[in-house]
Amino acid sequence: MSLPAVNPYAGHYQQPSATTDRGAVDPGRRPGLLRLVGRGKASDLEQQRLTRLQAPVSRPYRISVTSIKGGVGKTTTSAMLGLTFARYRDDRTIVMDANPHAGTLADRLLGERVMPTVRDLVSAEQRMRAVNGRGLTEPAQIHQYLGRTDRLMVAASEQNPDISESFDEGDYLRTQDILARAFDIIITDSGTGMKHSGMRGTLAVTDRLIVVAAPRFDAARRAVKTLDEVYAQGYPELVKNAVVVITMDTPKAVGINFDTLVQYFQQLCTTVVQIPYDRLLYAGGTIDYDRVSPDTCGAYMDLAAFLADGFSGAS
Repeated sequence: MSLPAVNPYAGHYQQPSATTDRGAVDPGRRPGLLRLVGRGKASDLEQQRLTRLQAPVSRPYRISVTSIKGGVGKTTTSAMLGLTFARYRDDRTIVMDANPHAGTLADRLLGERVMPTVRDLVSAEQRMRAVNGRGLTEPAQIHQYLGRTDRLMVAASEQNPDISESFDEGDYLRTQDILARAFDIIITDSGTGMKHSGMRGTLAVTDRLIVVAAPRFDAARRAVKTLDEVYAQGYPELVKNAVVVITMDTPKAVGINFDTLVQYFQQLCTTVVQIPYDRLLYAGGTIDYDRVSPDTCGAYMDLAAFLADGFSGAS
């Protein structure tokens, strides 16, 4: 008997090829060591960073990327962090678009295409539960509702605003539960609405919070407001251990003392990471990791290594 959890986009959605101009990528094998530093032998410092980045994780670890201000690089940060983990780790990483307002994460990673969404994934889970009482239990069943770029899997958001607004806290919790059956690292690109019920579902299962800011007064204030909102919703530990990522959306900060900005955020949370300006990333097109500047890739590796430092404490 055929199972009812069938991808409704079969024949319409084609997953991106795992073949690049470097040749086929074996999903079970990590790419070469630190490509971004060239063909020479990696330095001890670079090797230490890679070792930290590859720290084992004993259970599904959930990272949420958020900011109540749009246009500060939140989706870019989610995408680049996912690509970094997928490239330098053997386990399974997924990025999920939890923006209720037609998020662009899938566009940035896969280009514009007709593809399944988190709504389709949850609907398939409900149909399968009606059949076997357990839902989608096999990774292959889950993967057919996702996109893929290189070794990174992508869960797209609903693009119909009426449907996406109805995707509530319970739906996000169900989505996280489904993804935890197939993935070791789950990165959620959250929307800007901290009061949306989906955001409550996201925060409820978050292990590590990333708040994205830009080197501007308004963006810095909104980053602080984001931390305040998370605290007010009852998650002081997420605020205490949060990482503030300052994305340079221009070649240099104008009208603001960058060192003062960093010191200010360091009083509020664990650490601050600066991501250098990259012209290709901030053009807003589909991200090609191999065309991103070495400095920017290195900064995201630093961010990923810092987050991986916390994997050992995930019980």
